[in-house]
Amino acid sequence: MLRTGPGSIVGLLVLFLAAVPGLAETDAVDQAIDQQVSAGILPVPDYSGDFRSRTNLTGDWGGRRQEWAEDGFTFNLRWFQVGQGVVDGGLRERSTYVTNLDYLFHFDLDRMGILPGAVVTVRGQSRFGNTVNGDAGLLLPPNTSSLFPYTRELDDNVSIAVTELNWLQFLSAEFALLAGKVTTLSSSNEFAGGEGRTQFMNFQLLYSAVTAQIAPYSTLAAGLLWMPSRTVTVSSLLLNLDEASTTSGFDGFGEGASWITGADFRFALGELPGGANLSAALGFGRNFARIGGINIGAGPGLSLDTKKRTWAVFSNAWQYLYVEEGSAEEITPDNGEQDLQGLGFFAIIGFADRSTNPASLTLAGGLSWRGLIPGRDDDTCAIGYFHNELRDPRTLSGFRLGTSIAGMEVYYNIALAEAARLTLDFQWTKSAFPDVDNAVILGLRLNLDF
Repeated sequence: MLRTGPGSIVGLLVLFLAAVPGLAETDAVDQAIDQQVSAGILPVPDYSGDFRSRTNLTGDWGGRRQEWAEDGFTFNLRWFQVGQGVVDGGLRERSTYVTNLDYLFHFDLDRMGILPGAVVTVRGQSRFGNTVNGDAGLLLPPNTSSLFPYTRELDDNVSIAVTELNWLQFLSAEFALLAGKVTTLSSSNEFAGGEGRTQFMNFQLLYSAVTAQIAPYSTLAAGLLWMPSRTVTVSSLLLNLDEASTTSGFDGFGEGASWITGADFRFALGELPGGANLSAALGFGRNFARIGGINIGAGPGLSLDTKKRTWAVFSNAWQYLYVEEGSAEEITPDNGEQDLQGLGFFAIIGFADRSTNPASLTLAGGLSWRGLIPGRDDDTCAIGYFHNELRDPRTLSGFRLGTSIAGMEVYYNIALAEAARLTLDFQWTKSAFPDVDNAVILGLRLNLDF
C-alpha cells in the first residue's frame, strides 16, 4: 500500500508500503528526505517509559533492546485476541474465539553499516481458534485480521507462516526499489487502518471490496517508490496473483499478476490535517470471471465465462474536522491509530470491471473520535457504514447473489495502557445471499504489543 495519508477525496488500498510497514511511517520518509540515506532508513523506536506509557509492554529489556534498535535491528511481537459471536441472523448463531500472533523484524542495513540505503523486513504470523467469518453470511470477513495468514480451509490453525520477506533499497532520498514477499493490508488512513486489528474489524470499512480479486494477502512482488516531497508519495508495484501465506510463492509464480499504481497526498484544510489516496490496478494472465480473490474463496460451482484481464480504481480519504487544543501534533496515518484528540471522517470508494468483478461499486465512510469521554484522552470510538453494488446476479451461473450488500460497525477502544487496548465492537450486516437474514455480531478484542 501506499503511504502518506488518505484525505479529502477518497482512497484505499494502495498496495505498496504494506510491503514494508515500518518504512511506511511518515517519520521514516521524512527522515530519508531530510538526511543522507547513510544516516539510517528507519526511525529508532523509544522503548523507555513506565508500564502504562511505553509503546511495548516488555520495555527495553535492560537497555539491550534499545541498543539493538540504535544498531539497526528491531523486533516487535503483537498478540491479537477476539471473542466474537453472531447473536442474530447470519448463516448460524454461535460464539467464537481466535488468537493471532504477529512477529515483525526489521534489519536496517544502512544503520548497521552493511549496505547504504537498504532495509530487510521479515514477518511471521500465527493463528489459532475459530472466527465468525464463515457464520455471518458475508463474502468478505467481519474479522479481517483473523482471516490471515490465508488458508484454503477457513480457520485452519497456522503454527507459523512467513508472510513477508523483502528487500527495500533506496537509490536516493527520493527513489527506492522493493522486491520479495510482501503483505498487502497496510493502509495509510488515519481513521480506518490497522489491518483490522486496532480500528474497524470489517474488511469493507478498511478497503474497497474491488481489491479482493486482484490483491493476494501475501505474495511475491517487485516495485518502485518515488517521494518527490514530504506530502506526496507515488508507488508502482507488480504483484504475483498466487496467494502465498503458507508457501514460498514460487509454485504459482507467473500464473497471473496485478499491476497496482497509486499516489498518496497529505495536506491541511486550514490548520486541520487530512490526506487522500488514489490507485488503479490492472490484473492479467488469469481467468478472472470465476469470482476469484483471496477473500471470497472461490470454490466449485463459481466458474463463469472467463476473461484474461480485469481492472479496478479505488481511493480513500481522511480529514480532521476538529482537534483539541494541546493535542499532540505528530501524525502517522499508517500506524492504525487516531493520533490527535478530536473528530475526523473517512471515506472509501471503488469501481471495477463489471464483467469480471462481483463488486462493481463500493462505498464506505464514517466518523472517528479520540478523547470523547473527559479524562479518557487515549480512548477512541468510531462508527462506519458501507454499501456495495453487486454484479447482475444472472451472470453468476449456479450461484445466487443479491444486487447489493450493506453494513455498519461501531466500536469503542479502551486504552488500558499505551501497548494494551481493549475494544468493544458491534456490527450489523446485510448478506449478499438473499436467503440469509441480516446478521448482528458482537465482539470483544484485545491487543497487546510486547
